[in-house]
Amino acid sequence: MAHSLFVLDCAKDDYREIRKYVRRKFGVAVWRDAEQQYKETLRNIGEFPYAGFVPDEAVTLGLQGIRERLVGQTRVIYEVGVQDVYVYMFVSTRRDFMTMLTERLLTGE
Repeated sequence: MAHSLFVLDCAKDDYREIRKYVRRKFGVAVWRDAEQQYKETLRNIGEFPYAGFVPDEAVTLGLQGIRERLVGQTRVIYEVGVQDVYVYMFVSTRRDFMTMLTERLLTGE
């Protein structure tokens, strides 16, 4: 049974930043390929949410149900519920996840 997938507003903002960066740095054609990978990964997360792995940071913080998938150099951070999946963040592997999470918590996003 597929889960319903919800991308939170803060994750949508992350996605827009990534899109802007990739288009500027690598061009529209590269973005189109990347966008297809994101869409495929999100569909896959909805169908097989437990196939993602548990990030080390989630274990350290004692967060339950948090999973991660990679799309290129982006970590897709999501939580698996009973019937729903919530995408919280799109985080570059070059950024420190704990720093970004702390910023999110402090700004209330």
